[in-house]
Amino acid sequence: MLRFLAITVVCFLAPFIVYAGWRQFAPGAVTGEVWTYRVLSRLSAIGIAIVLVAILGLVSFSGGQAGKTYHPAEFRDGVLVPGGFD
Repeated sequence: MLRFLAITVVCFLAPFIVYAGWRQFAPGAVTGEVWTYRVLSRLSAIGIAIVLVAILGLVSFSGGQAGKTYHPAEFRDGVLVPGGFD
């Protein structure tokens, strides 16, 4: 779950970080510039699109094989038995 959250946050913030870096190091850059609502809304839309693509990729390419049944990890006689697919 933590991995999923980290991927989501990084994917959403990536356009903001790239834009900030571009504005900082672009020739003739003005420091302390206020980002407009238009810029923030576009960056948010791009971030949401990247998050959706990442989620679709995670769902499509991770997990067990089709037709298998997942059994979660459980305690048996005081020992943790790992889960898996049958």
